[in-house]
Amino acid sequence: MITLFGATGYTGRLVAGALSRQGLSFQLAGRSPEKLAYLAASLPGSPPWLVADATQPDTLTTLFQDTRVLINCAGPFTDLGEPVVAQAALSGVHYLDTSNELGYVYRMQGYDALARRSGVAIVPACGFEVALADCVAALLARASHPTTTSEPRGGPPPLSEVSVVYDIGGRGSSFGSRRSAVRSLATSWLSYQQGQWIPAVPCREGRRVPMPEGLRPVLSFPSSEIVTVPQHLPVRQVTTWTTISWHARFWAPVLLPLFAWLARGPVGRLVEAAILQVSPPPEAGLRSDAPFTVLVQACQGGVGPGDVNHSSPARSLTLSGKGVYDLTAEIVAYAARQLAQPGYDRAGVLAPAVALNPSELLDLAVTQWGVDILCDSG
Repeated sequence: MITLFGATGYTGRLVAGALSRQGLSFQLAGRSPEKLAYLAASLPGSPPWLVADATQPDTLTTLFQDTRVLINCAGPFTDLGEPVVAQAALSGVHYLDTSNELGYVYRMQGYDALARRSGVAIVPACGFEVALADCVAALLARASHPTTTSEPRGGPPPLSEVSVVYDIGGRGSSFGSRRSAVRSLATSWLSYQQGQWIPAVPCREGRRVPMPEGLRPVLSFPSSEIVTVPQHLPVRQVTTWTTISWHARFWAPVLLPLFAWLARGPVGRLVEAAILQVSPPPEAGLRSDAPFTVLVQACQGGVGPGDVNHSSPARSLTLSGKGVYDLTAEIVAYAARQLAQPGYDRAGVLAPAVALNPSELLDLAVTQWGVDILCDSG
């Protein structure tokens, strides 16, 4: 049995649909019995449901009874995710979530030993953001160094930098995404430089990056590849970026770090409250037609592959498509199906590229989920 927690949120409803389309046996879980009953009635077979609340840890044990895989869509994960992860590791239940809150994903590494003893996989950050780029990075490293495998770090780093650039079109985001973004900025003061994680102010650095449509300004932002990629690849530096407008390159590196600092205190809570009232997202189809591009580069030497002055050899893959929320649902459902198989035996806190088969995931993205992949060997 697969249990989907946070099932009645925007992403949770999409994941429920994907699980149903893939013919998987699952149950729904969340805080509201009314919403759960309504969602169950809308799905083929009316899957069973149960009530649990991440803000009340004593209600969480029911999530893990007769369950092999727990999917967590209840965020912000920075505030609500850790008790669920801890209970999954203690209960011997595989765990997936849709987080891209860097500070949370970094903190969850502390459950690796417990997860290994329990024989379960804990896989945070297994959505559109992170899972695809993490798998691409594994394949690029394999192509650059055939002896490199998805094993823990060790030995001399064959890669100087892995760089991930996100260009996500359209407007609007779910309430959960907005709250997670605020909490991530407040807590994800982390970078990966010279082979180690060090404190860093988010959104402070800008670059210009050659994208398929031309040169674009980008801003550093705390995406969880900063944690997941070094988990399985020997690399000196991992950087993550988001495209911005040309005029934003002047104010964003100043105002966003200031906001991140303010978000660490009462201002952050005020903003979280405000975003629940301002510009409500649509009930359905959020960004379903909005295009995205993800550029992943693996560099073997020099300053960094995103710098336009950089001339050292690099390999890159560019992914493009539409519908980031819908794609997250398909990725999570696929991952749950893999972890639910009787023969699945990977354990610990795992990056998506270690928990899953990177080639198989990307093949599905192309053949079934409408993603295009462009390879540039540099």
